[in-house]
Order: sequence, then C-alpha cells, then structure tokens
Amino acid sequence: MTDDNHESTEAPTIGTLVVDEARMRMGVVMDDVAGRLQIRPPSGGREWDADPTHVRSVREDEIARVRATTANATAIDTGAAAAQGRSL
Repeated sequence: MTDDNHESTEAPTIGTLVVDEARMRMGVVMDDVAGRLQIRPPSGGREWDADPTHVRSVREDEIARVRATTANATAIDTGAAAAQGRSL
C-alpha cells in the first residue's frame, strides 16, 4: 500500500477505507484472498479485486466526500420511501 509521503509494503486491514488507484475507485477492504484485496464501494455494491500495490489509504478530504455522498444517498432513499408512504 502506498500513501502520499512514503511507500509501505503493509497491506490494509479488513474494514479500512482505501483508494484503488488502478481503477480510480474508493472502497472498503472486505477480504484478502490469494494476495488480492476484495474491495466494496463505501455505500455498498459489488466487490472488485485489487492489486495491493495499487491501493492506498484515503486522505481526510476524500473521507469527507464519502460521508457527504452517503448522507445524500440516505436522504434521497428516505425521501423516496416517504413519498411512497413507507418507511425504510
């Protein structure tokens, strides 16, 4: 795994929020299988395999963006459910 200031050979742990620079996608590490990381988007969805050498920790500004996106998605889902007369 790499970050902005130094190179590290340490793989991220399960549950860590990371950026797969090869795919330019952010996700949560779900597993490490045969030397490949299984990563899932922060708001859920389909996992993908990533080469750990292309994965880095997220920066603080990226974390804030994920929180805002997740909050917006929840608000939209809640609003749509309320409009249909049901709760989530």
